[in-house]
Amino acid sequence: MRGKIVKKRYVFLLFLLMPVVLWSSGWGQRRNLGEEAGDTAEPQEAARKVQTAPLLEWEDAETENLAGLLQEVSGGMMVRLEAGQLTGSGVICAEEEGCLVIVTAAHVLADMSGGVRVTFVDGWETEEAEAGFSDLADLAALRIPLEEIPEEHLERYLVAVLDKSVWETVQGEDGCIVIGSKSGVAEEAYEGVVLDQWIYMEDYGQYMTWVRAPGQPGMSGGGLCDRRGRLLGILSGRSEDGEWAVVPLALVMEMLGYL
Repeated sequence: MRGKIVKKRYVFLLFLLMPVVLWSSGWGQRRNLGEEAGDTAEPQEAARKVQTAPLLEWEDAETENLAGLLQEVSGGMMVRLEAGQLTGSGVICAEEEGCLVIVTAAHVLADMSGGVRVTFVDGWETEEAEAGFSDLADLAALRIPLEEIPEEHLERYLVAVLDKSVWETVQGEDGCIVIGSKSGVAEEAYEGVVLDQWIYMEDYGQYMTWVRAPGQPGMSGGGLCDRRGRLLGILSGRSEDGEWAVVPLALVMEMLGYL
């Protein structure tokens, strides 16, 4: 594998990554994603209820506010998460088996003894979510039954564009956008630049995508997108130098394959 060792210290924006603990409150069952890959259900043919986020359209990427455009056009793919004392972000990544699947950074859900509150772009909230955790990276997924979401709200939400072939073509110095939900759903969005698409980071003990972009605490679990709005990864931690460690889309899609 290409890449180099990065010796910077990356700090989670909300909480230090810690081992996943089980809870016994009856709220739900946490399961380790990837352990039952052989039980993956066949794709269903039912009509999809959630639209895919549209691609961004612009005339000159160098002069237009692409971060603002992403908020306006695709803010519906974002959510805000509250679990215990932690607040973070999440990205709607799939509609599977009658559920809306939201992906976030696992450390955002480190304290789920009281469940998790999910807030969508139009202000609708729910705590009816089942959490699963990846054994691949700092990733977790929340599944919310579509039947729990009123139709008038569901039509406002979007599924992020996941295209592994796009991620595979990303190179250093490519422009990008980071988006999160610190102060409100999709309220924080900043343009940045990819430093390396696949680089080994000692703090994580694995390969990550490395990005330079502004950011704030509470954006962990948010999305890294290209300049067309396609998802490239999930924000995990940011260094004091303003550089993001991002879980690559390849790992996100591998996790979703086990849902």
